[in-house]
Amino acid sequence: MSDDSHPNSAVNAAATTNIHHANLQDLPLSAARRLYKGGIRPGEPTRTRVQAQEMLEKIPPSQRAGVDGKSAASNAEQYLSDKHASHIKPHSKGGSNNPNNIKWENAKDNITRGDKTMSWQEQMRLNAKLQFDNLAGAVKAGFQAAPLGAAVGAVTAAPFSLLTNALRVVRGEISAQEATTATLKDTVMGGAVGGATAFATTAVVAACPPIAIALTALTTVAPALAVVGAAGMVYEFFKILDDHKQDVRVYFESLTQQELANLQAIENELIYEHQKNLEFLSEAEAINQEITNRPIAPGIEGAMQRLRESVAIAQSLGLTSADSKLLPNSQLPCLPPHS
Repeated sequence: MSDDSHPNSAVNAAATTNIHHANLQDLPLSAARRLYKGGIRPGEPTRTRVQAQEMLEKIPPSQRAGVDGKSAASNAEQYLSDKHASHIKPHSKGGSNNPNNIKWENAKDNITRGDKTMSWQEQMRLNAKLQFDNLAGAVKAGFQAAPLGAAVGAVTAAPFSLLTNALRVVRGEISAQEATTATLKDTVMGGAVGGATAFATTAVVAACPPIAIALTALTTVAPALAVVGAAGMVYEFFKILDDHKQDVRVYFESLTQQELANLQAIENELIYEHQKNLEFLSEAEAINQEITNRPIAPGIEGAMQRLRESVAIAQSLGLTSADSKLLPNSQLPCLPPHS
């Protein structure tokens, strides 16, 4: 599979990130009223719109984030459901209703404190709680985005892996079963990369509004990015085909070299056998000359001597009684002694 496929899965999964942080206009009237009037006694002036927005921003970013304005507002409203707008310096001691003097706190803790000034330990605890809630909300948003990112990553990786492994089957590098296994593995890996990317991107964006604003600004160039992405996919497709063509060329070149080597080995073997035959013929010619040019003694004694010499020559050539009944294990003619 191409090395570019998993980065493509990550990019496409990241592109699915869609985070919106709630604004005042997103909130239902009941939730907006709490921002304007939370902690303010009857008869006192409500906060300005700017101050109400500051009260909204005191909610951990990930707890007022969603895929759109409606879901973001719902999350913010749910977060405020058990919270009071607690004064750091109590109202009874001259504390103002300005957002700088307010922290969102569990209603039970605020009631328990009464009209006491919030200690620095309590403020530190609330600050730590805000960071924890922001992290928890970011993780939750990440898990919600992960399935879609995994699906996008798998869909991105699958066709390229299928094409790559199908061409490997055509080249004879792997079997169809191995291609199926490799494609499934690449698809799962693409899904894992996409899911992890969507989780991380969504979590970071949910916890950090400035990053979400930057990503929102990028949507203005989405058509251009789509063209670039499509061009990249087309390039990847033709790159796989070109790699296949190069692999096939190298494969057939290697086959040609192998065939030449095999032909050379066969030729060397034939030459070797021919040399052996020539040596055998040369030896046979020498023996034939030896047999033909022997002196011929007269009489029966001379004939018997020639027979013994012939038997000895035949034995030296590896012949046995199976080749001639005159060789060992056969009886030579019994002749009377020469008088």
